[in-house]
Amino acid sequence: MNTKIIAIDNQKKVKYLHWGIILLIALIISHVIVVESQMKPVLVLVHQYNYKVAMAFSWPFTFLLMLWIHFCTKKLDVYVPWTSKWGWRLGLQFILGVLLVLTLDYAVVKSYFIAFGQDFKKSGYMEIEFPIVRWMVLFMNVLYIAWFFIINFRNSTRMNDGLKDYIANLNDQKEKARFYAQKIEAKLGKKIIQVELNEVACFEREENIGYVYLLDGRKFNVDLKLSELATLLDSFPFYQINRSVMISFSAIEGYEKVKNKQAKIILKDFLELDVSLLVSRDRFEGFKKRFDLFKLS
Repeated sequence: MNTKIIAIDNQKKVKYLHWGIILLIALIISHVIVVESQMKPVLVLVHQYNYKVAMAFSWPFTFLLMLWIHFCTKKLDVYVPWTSKWGWRLGLQFILGVLLVLTLDYAVVKSYFIAFGQDFKKSGYMEIEFPIVRWMVLFMNVLYIAWFFIINFRNSTRMNDGLKDYIANLNDQKEKARFYAQKIEAKLGKKIIQVELNEVACFEREENIGYVYLLDGRKFNVDLKLSELATLLDSFPFYQINRSVMISFSAIEGYEKVKNKQAKIILKDFLELDVSLLVSRDRFEGFKKRFDLFKLS
């Protein structure tokens, strides 16, 4: 099994609204602001010169205010993140994203009225249009704050899932390490040697004599019966394919189905085993499931 390395970038920036969407929202809000205090039907207003002049000023200005909140929030995400400095961030978000924006709106709009020789106090801007701007500013700040936490929650969920997979993979590796550390006693004449299970291609039991075949082609005697080996290797990648042979999945390239619902093992290219490679009918389904699981790992 190849271990997957999960790389998680905790400093990944949150992507907020695209500038084109901000521009469209600014257009809608500007329209509402301009027509809110008017008594005439909207279809009449949009064809008037005063409406066009007001929109020519209001739309770019509203867009710039929203753009300021956008870039201000992105900068604060980097230098004063919610995750580590939430108290400072809350204060700065309110000052820079709300108070400063509303103050700037008040100053610029008042200057606009003065420049056109109109009485700002009598215009009713603070009672009618300004509340719309205020709600727009508050909504955008709340939206971006919620957006940040939603995205980070999703990233955290992905991170946790990735860590779970990584930990599970580590456990698999530990299990495999435990398997590779397992050894079995074998004999060569009068010599007794320890054979590591990861070196084993298969076991064979023939006329009460046991054999172990290694991946490198060597062959030794073993005293264990296949039933004993089945108990010993129950959680490891071995499977008894017929009455006389138990084979390691690491030695198998694949299999081909033959008559009578049986199968024949296809060994890996470097292997030659002088044993029966036929998977018996009553063992085929179990072999197939275990082999498929082994391939997935």
